[in-house]
Amino acid sequence: MDMTKTIISVADKDLISGVKGFIARYIQNRAFFNTCQEAYEFTEQQYSAVTGHRRYSDYDSFRVAQSKYYKRTRRG
Repeated sequence: MDMTKTIISVADKDLISGVKGFIARYIQNRAFFNTCQEAYEFTEQQYSAVTGHRRYSDYDSFRVAQSKYYKRTRRG
């Protein structure tokens, strides 16, 4: 049995699949926190648990990426 392969759940694959997956998880997490920033930090913790590192350096960096993502998706 090859133990070098990491088993990642389908939900975690969505989380680490890119900006879209991270934002989708963040939106799900917002329902459980009082602030958007708390939901972001929790999402970063989930991401870090899977990958071993943070996706964004801070909340402001995430907000910029989120804004760019929404602008890109609105254009079609």
